[in-house]
Parts: sequence; structure tokens; C-alpha cells
Amino acid sequence: MQKFSKKYIFPLLLLMVSSIFSCMEDSGFNIVWEGLEVEFEDASRPNGTVRKIVSKTSDNQVDEAMVKINLVGAQVNAPISLLIGVDPSSTAVAGVHYRMVTNEVTLPANASFVEFPIEILTGNLDTEEQPDLILVILDAGQTKISANYHSLTMEIRLACPSDLAGVYNSVNVGTGGTVNYQVTITEVEPFTYRISDITGGVYAQVYGAEDNPAIFTELCGEISIIDQPDLVFGGDSFNGTGRVNPNGTITINWSNEAGDSGMTTLTRTN
Repeated sequence: MQKFSKKYIFPLLLLMVSSIFSCMEDSGFNIVWEGLEVEFEDASRPNGTVRKIVSKTSDNQVDEAMVKINLVGAQVNAPISLLIGVDPSSTAVAGVHYRMVTNEVTLPANASFVEFPIEILTGNLDTEEQPDLILVILDAGQTKISANYHSLTMEIRLACPSDLAGVYNSVNVGTGGTVNYQVTITEVEPFTYRISDITGGVYAQVYGAEDNPAIFTELCGEISIIDQPDLVFGGDSFNGTGRVNPNGTITINWSNEAGDSGMTTLTRTN
């Protein structure tokens, strides 16, 4: 094998580094981003969607949802006026499902964000409805509007009573065969729960690995698991659906991007 003298190595490294930075400059890549733009914070969520779940106690009930708008970049010493609109494809109806007190909001000088209020007309909602409100940043004056995060979908949902926290015996049937295990479900916040192992024991008993916890939401018996990370093997995510059955058991259909999948039936032990 040919060897290089040390006296040639250092100049060669300098040439390589210089070439790399030259290519970066030619491609338009900036090491430090110096732009300035506004965006909906939650627009970076999966499908640019956030869910607002409310519980109704009266037919006149009105709840408030705050939508956060960020200034991405260095703060400026002047206020920025923002104009917010509603996409025509929204299924939420103004005056029925929601009310916008104003369509303008001002991001104060030397601030990084502002919150925009939306009134949710909870008293008019029904559990059979699924209204979606699609908000759009229409104008920000001289400030650029984010191309990727200028639109946000708010799913307005009426909740049913939910109490899933507890210890469950689980039976998972899927790519790992039939696995019997035990999992714990804890409440993170109303209608949002953490299950101690989304695989129902597959990772522990089939692969000899740790449990993989996941967050899920439950709305009137319907369970959703969206883009939960694989904390054991990494580089992967879990998705799934499920439901709370009339007899109190829970059924979850889950899968990950590595090809593992299963249907887990949970039966409460306590």
C-alpha cells in the first residue's frame, strides 16, 4: 500500500477543507441563517395539525384556544402586524363551531412570539361532529411568511368521559407470534395517556430488549397513536389506532417502520 509523507498530509487537508467551504458557498448554503419569518408553532406537528378537545357542561359554553405564532430569527425593535384568515376548505363553521374575535394580532417589538385567540363554541358541539378549522397567516407586512408553516389545522372535538389509567394484562398477536404481557397506562393530561409498552411485550420477550412507551389520545372510545418514537432501537416510529370496547377492554392495532406489527388486547387488572 502506498504511504504519503507527513509533509503532504497537512496541505492536502487544507485543500479539502477549502473545497468543502467553496462548495457550500456555491450551493447557497449559509452556516448561520440570518432570515426573518413568522410561522404557526404547531404547524410543525404531523400533518400540520393540532387537536383541541373540549368537554361540554352547558349549551352556552364558550372555551378559548390560544394559537402561538413565532418569529423565527432575531427579534426586531418594531411591532409586526399579522393578518389571520380561514382557509375556505375548513369544515368548521364560523358562529357555529368557533368565533374569531379579531383577525389581526400584533407581535410586540423585541418579542419572539404572540398568541392569537380563538373562541370555541363548545355549547354547539356534538360528539358526532368533526369540524376542522384551517388557519392561515395572510399578511405580515415586510416580514416574510413561512412557506412550510403558514397554515395550521385545528381539529375541534367534543370529548366523552375518559378514564383509562390502570394496569392491564395484554395479549399481542402479530409478527412476534402471540405474546402475553402486562402494561401500565397513565394519564398525561385529559384524553392523553402514556402506555408503558406499545409493543405489548414484543420488544421484551421476542427481542430481549426494553419496553417502548408511547403516547396516545382517546376520544369517545377512539384511540390514535401518531409518530411515536422507537426509543429502544431508534430511527423508527410507531403509529396505530384502537378503541375502547363496550366491555371495558382496549384493542390497539400498532405497527412500526421496521415491519413489526400486532393487535394488542388489554384487560384491566384493577
